[in-house]
Amino acid sequence: MQELLFGPLLLNWGPPIIGYIRQYPWRVFAAVLVIVLLIDLMFRKRSRGNGGDAGDSGIFDFGGDGDCGGD
Repeated sequence: MQELLFGPLLLNWGPPIIGYIRQYPWRVFAAVLVIVLLIDLMFRKRSRGNGGDAGDSGIFDFGGDGDCGGD
C-alpha cells in the first residue's frame, strides 16, 4: 500500500534518510533552519517595495527615521 502511495523511490531512500536524521539531528535542524531563513529573506525582500536609496538593500531596515535618537 505504501508503494502505491509514495512509489518505490521513497521505499528505497526512506530508511537511509531516517538513519541520517537519527544520527545527526542537529545537522538536519541547522540545514532546515538555514533553508527556511534564506527562503524568508528571499520572499520578504521581493515583497517589500522600499523607496530607499540605490545603496539601501532593505535587509537591516529597523523602521526608524535614521536620526539615531538625537535631539
